[in-house]
Parts: sequence; C-alpha cells; structure tokens
Amino acid sequence: MASFVQFLQYSGVFAAQNFLVVPEGGFNLVCLRDAQGVHLAYDKARLQIDDISVEQVERIAQDYVDTRYGKQQSQERDDQLLRLRTALYGTIRPQAGARALKVQAKGTGIPPLTGTRGSTVIKLDVAIMPRKSYSLAFKFLRHFDQAGKVVNATKFKPDDAPWFLTRLNWIFGAQTNIFFTPAGADWIMVEKALGPKIMRDVFRQDIVPLKQDGADLTCFLVGDYDAMASEAAGQFLPDEQVCVVVDRGNPGVFDYGEAFIGVMAHEVGHFLHHKRNLGGSGHHNRGGILLSSGLESLELDRQLVSDLNAWT
Repeated sequence: MASFVQFLQYSGVFAAQNFLVVPEGGFNLVCLRDAQGVHLAYDKARLQIDDISVEQVERIAQDYVDTRYGKQQSQERDDQLLRLRTALYGTIRPQAGARALKVQAKGTGIPPLTGTRGSTVIKLDVAIMPRKSYSLAFKFLRHFDQAGKVVNATKFKPDDAPWFLTRLNWIFGAQTNIFFTPAGADWIMVEKALGPKIMRDVFRQDIVPLKQDGADLTCFLVGDYDAMASEAAGQFLPDEQVCVVVDRGNPGVFDYGEAFIGVMAHEVGHFLHHKRNLGGSGHHNRGGILLSSGLESLELDRQLVSDLNAWT
C-alpha cells in the first residue's frame, strides 16, 4: 500500500497525522513507498515537488544537513548525513519501488499534497513554517564544598555546549523550523557552600542573577536540583527567561540515552511555548510526545508544532 514515510527520525514528517513541515523558502524530504502508479496532486503556486535522482543525492543530502545543523562539524552531524545518504540511495534503487521526494515551499499556508492510485488516496498537509531564531547561553556551576574547596557542580563543561546546540537544533529546527544560536558558554562561581542538591530558593537568589546579558534564554547546568514531581528534572522560570537542568536527566520519563537532552528539550519547549503567549505551562496528556505529563520522547506532533510555531 502506498504511504508517505520519513527518511530520518524527528525530521518533520508526521506520517501518522498526515502532516509535513516544510521551512518557508526551504525544503523537506519525504519517501513515497509503493509508488508505482501513484499520481501526486498539489498547489503548484505554493509547492514544488521533485523526484530526487541518483546524481542529486550527495548535494541534496548535504544541503539538508547543513540547513538543520549548520556548518559546525560533529559526529552526530556526520552520522545523520550518512543515514540520509543511505536512505536516499536505497529509495531510488529501481527495485525499491519507491520515490524520494524533495518538497519545496514557494508560498505560505498549509497546502495539501495528495497521492492517488485508483480509489486509494493518501494525503499530507504541508505546513509552511516561518523560521524563528533565539540566542541561548549555557552556564556551568561551581561553588564551595563544606571544606571551602571550589568544586564543579556539574559533570558537563563549556566544551559540551556545541553538542547541546546541535541536538536542540535538530529537535526543534527539523520539526518546527526554530533554531538556536550560541550566546555564550562558561563557568559561573557562587562563593558559598551550596551542597550536592541546589535548592529552589538558592537557585533564584544566588544563581539566576548570573544569567547571560542579552541572551533570549540562559540554561544553567547545576548537577542536581530540587525539581518538583510535576517537573521533568528541571525548571523554566518565565519571569527570568532561564531554565535549569540536572545531569542525570529523567530516565523514568525518557528513553535510555535521551534522558539528559530530553530534559533540556523539555525546558526549552516551555520557553518556546511561553514566547507564543498561549497561557499555561504547555504540558499535555499525549503520551510519547515532548512536554507530555507522562512518558516523553524527543518527538513533536502536529498540535505541539502549531503551539510552538504557527505556519504562515
């Protein structure tokens, strides 16, 4: 049976919801499986859809990754590029019976893309999303221990900030066309003995004032934090435009391996929700989706995409 599917995880192709995100003035990629005899129909004034040839794979894959990751090199970026190249080449093989489609935005709105074969119709609503960008700073806490010695509260360090940005820009950039630019990454020193867990009042009183001037959001890495049960092992303070995350993340809520970056994405999601002036915290009850009150992942859905960044 013909179907639209994603090439990469968290890439803005929400096939189960018949929904595709395409950046305004840019493009996304989607695979059409069991494509023989499927006729595509769409608004040519707002969309341009092309089949990707073998000769185009290297250039298109590189452009795709560059747009979502930027030029900074990283192992994750290289891995994603390899995954995408492999998937594109595999799709284009004649025996695959599939098509690799490049969907470009020429207009605005949410025009439909339909595929028809006989009486069977498949559909994607193509949301053309404006690009948004916010500056993000990272602060890494040091303080005194009980003996008066300076200790690092977090296992992370400023050199990790590019990796944080790489992950966040894939999670939000590919799925909502929202990107983050670096606004600084450095150690901060609180000249007190704060203990192994940072209390909420201490955070507001002694740490929040050290946020980055001029940054849209400052994220504090403090090791351990006195988060409430309703919080994902961190907290976003809308009145201060800061968030705090813990080193271990929340392995009870996110899949193993994503527990730390999942908490950071959760708190950044609260920031983005607040920027839209929607009211409430942004929590919902759709399990397996970022900002869920239950189990979460790094995946967004159609509702959350529209909550964080409305199509034009």
